[in-house]
Amino acid sequence: MRALVSGNAAYKKVRLINVDWDTYRSSAVVSELKIPRRSTLVMFRGGNELERIIAGTSKSKISQLFEAAIAPE
Repeated sequence: MRALVSGNAAYKKVRLINVDWDTYRSSAVVSELKIPRRSTLVMFRGGNELERIIAGTSKSKISQLFEAAIAPE
């Protein structure tokens, strides 16, 4: 994901928060966001969930999440 962000200046506007699954799997944030496993990417805008990818590594799918996050409202 870092390569994707570094390759598109507009994606740098998206704030990324990394939650280590091994450390925080029992935490409130994981429970509240219903994160089922490692490698879960959840994209929000304005406090609303746009979409999520679970165990996906497709650059095009991840790029679609970033595009949704930076698209004009």
